[in-house]
Amino acid sequence: MGLTGSGKITFIQTASQSPEVVVGHDLESCTSEMKGCTFHYKGRNVNLIDTPGFDDTHKSETEVLTNIAKWLKDSYGNAEKLHGVIYLHSINKPRMEGSALRNLRMFRQLCGESPLKNVILATTFWGEVTAKAGDNREEELRQRPEFWGQMIDGGSRMMRFTDRACALEIVDHFMPMRPVPLKIQREMVDQAKPLIETAAGKHMSEELLRREELHQEELQKIKEEHELAIEEKDEQLRIILEENQRRIENNLNKIYRQQEQLRAERRAEDRKRQNDYENHLQRMESISKISLLDRESASDMRDMSFDELVAKIRANEIKINAQDRDKVEALIAEAQQSSDLSNAATRKKKGTSRYLFKALRVLAPIVSMALIGVSVVLPNFGGDSDSTTAT
Repeated sequence: MGLTGSGKITFIQTASQSPEVVVGHDLESCTSEMKGCTFHYKGRNVNLIDTPGFDDTHKSETEVLTNIAKWLKDSYGNAEKLHGVIYLHSINKPRMEGSALRNLRMFRQLCGESPLKNVILATTFWGEVTAKAGDNREEELRQRPEFWGQMIDGGSRMMRFTDRACALEIVDHFMPMRPVPLKIQREMVDQAKPLIETAAGKHMSEELLRREELHQEELQKIKEEHELAIEEKDEQLRIILEENQRRIENNLNKIYRQQEQLRAERRAEDRKRQNDYENHLQRMESISKISLLDRESASDMRDMSFDELVAKIRANEIKINAQDRDKVEALIAEAQQSSDLSNAATRKKKGTSRYLFKALRVLAPIVSMALIGVSVVLPNFGGDSDSTTAT
């Protein structure tokens, strides 16, 4: 992770020696989506995942957060845990401010406190600074709590990335470590929180609100100055103020879109939870219905003969899949070979259906119901709003 131009792709290419990894050479981001690169090292497959920075030139901060959060949620939900996180920072930057600080703060919210011991804080671009300047900036990063100081106190380690040996040394650091979930993974998977309710989501909402308030204040001042410029007939100032007003209004519209995107994520998550709850109720209702039909069917078939039940079942076998049909025929054959039903005349007697009816209980309830001709409504297991009826 890190800002655009901090050396994320260069690190992956250097460590993996993969020709498929493309390194950018300008200030435009070449990582708009999460991308992985796997290489073999010391008998293990190492998977390095590149992430877009929160200063991405093609996506808003909210879009970047949404993409990263979704990838982290899906990977953790699939039991694919991270051994660690490499946070890259260019040492040729004289100060950490603006987008660099915002990026770092968001990283802290994504990560949380417990995984800090699995974080490497790596400085890059040492070839573009003098040794003294680089050492001074590195020390400032280490000492100041609002930069890397608190993270180092929490167990993070500071390293330099200058060549492949350094890159592999960083990879070596993670080899013996146990995988650890990030805070946002626990929040979204273990605690089932929507993105907007996670620490990172709340931080993003607060940051957007802070910027909105600043822009609103700035816009109000410009409007007042604009009215004064009109009164004083200062045409040049009026044009400049109108351009500034359009710029601020554009920035506000971008903020509004990001705020709406976070709210939309919340609504989508709420709909999913509601659907899951309704599906759960449907499953419970269907199970209860099957149990009731099971008891009623047992009563109706108590007086049937074995052969009558077999005929009824075979008339309905077309409604079940081939694998279940094979199971049913095996159960029929097994029952026919039992000592109680070895005689053909016995199989025609009333009440002998009980021998096969008991055997059918080893099948899924819905399959058993289909075999005796009962219509059963299946719950929605796929998450959409349609239901399926098996008859």
